[in-house]
Amino acid sequence: MDSKNRRDFLKLCLASAPALVFSRRAAGITEPAALAGQTVSTVPAISRFIDPLPLPRRLKPHGKRRGTSFYRVRMVEFEKRLHSQLPLTRLWGYEGEYPGPVFEVRCGAPIDVEWINHLPSHHLFPIDQRLHACAPPTPAVRVVPHLHGARTDSRSDGLPENWFAPSHSVVYHYPNQQNAATLWYHDHAGGIERLNLYAGLAGFYFLRDEHELGMNLPSDDYEIPLMLQDRSVDVSGHLVYQPTFDDGTPSPSGAWGPQFFGELPVVNGAIYPFLEVEPRRYRLRVLNAANGRFFNLFMNLAKTPTDIPSLVTFHQIGSDGGLLAAPVPLQHLLLGPAERADLVVDFTGLEGRTVTLSNNARSPYPGWSTPQGLYAPLLELMQFRVTRPLSPGARSFSMPPPILVPRLDPAQAVRTRDFVLTDNMDSKGRSLGMLIDGKMYDAPTTEFPVLGSVEKWRFINTTEDAHPMHLHLVQFQILEREGYDYALWLLHGRLRLNGQPRPPAPNEAGWKDTAILNPGEVLTILVPFLGFTGKYVYHCHIAEHADNDMMRPFVVVAPRTAGEHPSRSEPSSS
Repeated sequence: MDSKNRRDFLKLCLASAPALVFSRRAAGITEPAALAGQTVSTVPAISRFIDPLPLPRRLKPHGKRRGTSFYRVRMVEFEKRLHSQLPLTRLWGYEGEYPGPVFEVRCGAPIDVEWINHLPSHHLFPIDQRLHACAPPTPAVRVVPHLHGARTDSRSDGLPENWFAPSHSVVYHYPNQQNAATLWYHDHAGGIERLNLYAGLAGFYFLRDEHELGMNLPSDDYEIPLMLQDRSVDVSGHLVYQPTFDDGTPSPSGAWGPQFFGELPVVNGAIYPFLEVEPRRYRLRVLNAANGRFFNLFMNLAKTPTDIPSLVTFHQIGSDGGLLAAPVPLQHLLLGPAERADLVVDFTGLEGRTVTLSNNARSPYPGWSTPQGLYAPLLELMQFRVTRPLSPGARSFSMPPPILVPRLDPAQAVRTRDFVLTDNMDSKGRSLGMLIDGKMYDAPTTEFPVLGSVEKWRFINTTEDAHPMHLHLVQFQILEREGYDYALWLLHGRLRLNGQPRPPAPNEAGWKDTAILNPGEVLTILVPFLGFTGKYVYHCHIAEHADNDMMRPFVVVAPRTAGEHPSRSEPSSS
């Protein structure tokens, strides 16, 4: 049996393992999320929905420098309870908070941020020194913040090689010259992003403008940021990071593994929290900040996850890069790692009811070709309890009116670039790392888009995983998804599209910086390169994949003057 068939056989065997026993779930007790045959953690059974949802505080500037608002943010180690029935957990956080505090800034009003590394010299988790940028004498503890979704100069982008060690700092400039949107910041240090993110280094960045503020959307106490993650902890409250191979077996201690799925849902740094709400509209700013878990979210009135679902319809009003042209009614919402969704949920008429934010995405997503994933889904994440009385004199909030979100014309694209995603496997059919076009991160740059141009980028997925593909600097638009003839590609390296091209779903039809690429598909996006020249990166936002070279650089170049010829390192437009 060859390695590919062996891997498929292992997946099929593991996927036929029995699912969780739901009687204890119905009683409000959690069980470890791994299926039979997997490593089961020693986390004790804990009660669900007994702790209130933490709400991250808004960050205030320290003052002004040369007329620009100036912030100072420290990265420190601290302890916090993730659940009231668990001991304190050692974490890393921005300003000693998990998640980090929320930046709330205005479009067109630039800010400067000094990021200060006050972390200890020893990492919370072992470092796999075989990964790029991790070999000695590189320090184990190093950070570089990336403002995800922002249009910034390359020097302030947070490139993975621009890390800095404890007792050092950098000052980054954020122009905020873009649409009002839900952005987020997180660590991006090469080879250890997955570990630093898992330790707690992530936070929200809300970019607002007068148009959005004038829409009478739910605000103040009725606008709730929700950072969705998954974590495993032991009986001592320690974070457990145990990645696995594709067949679900644990990777050796301290070694990289292609996937990680925590056993417990964490929302805003709390395990199974609840939020008491009024019977009215709320705005939920939802972020999937998990290392590799996808969430297929729904609002469920059923009392247990095994009851027949009773779904609450909600509306998505914005995506990664800002507001949609019109609110989109949904009952399910799929979010890959790093994707955001701006939602309005109306709890009117649900007085006394409990709405559970639920999830049925398989892990890994989409679960390959097997009946279920290797791990049971985290079926319930948090509760909304409609138990608060309507505030006296509170105003009624509105849904946003339709707005103009111009669609890019494919005819604007000056060239088309193809990117092939592959999985390098060992003799046992286990992933050694996934690559883009077979190149490591440090291989010479091959993409040199011109500032002000629009390009068509096609990502071709030959792997069995879905990948959330992210580009720095830009916000793009999804053009279409389409199948292709995999056998022809495998045997002859020729791309032949088949089936009907599928346009983006209505809630994906706005501006995006991260988009899901499904197995066996070609994802085509239209990318306008605006703002700055310089080096940036594009990568899969499954942190385990990005850390092991599923990331490549691109360099935005200035338009050529008359008579200038492209350099040898810059391919000509096709």
